[in-house]
Amino acid sequence: MLPPRFPLGRELAVILGVLLLLLFVSPVAGWWATPGMNWMTPYALWLLVILGAVFIHRRDDSDGS
Repeated sequence: MLPPRFPLGRELAVILGVLLLLLFVSPVAGWWATPGMNWMTPYALWLLVILGAVFIHRRDDSDGS
């Protein structure tokens, strides 16, 4: 019998939220928002956030579907 899985979904969601704040609200946003950066940079950052949310959802899915 396998031991019960440790629920990491909430902790990972908090980490993702902190990453969101770091990338879009803090002075780090000045790094990727410069005119010299590629136009695709903000979209790539949002894609990373969405993929992180999908990962958290799939990991925390307890009904197995």
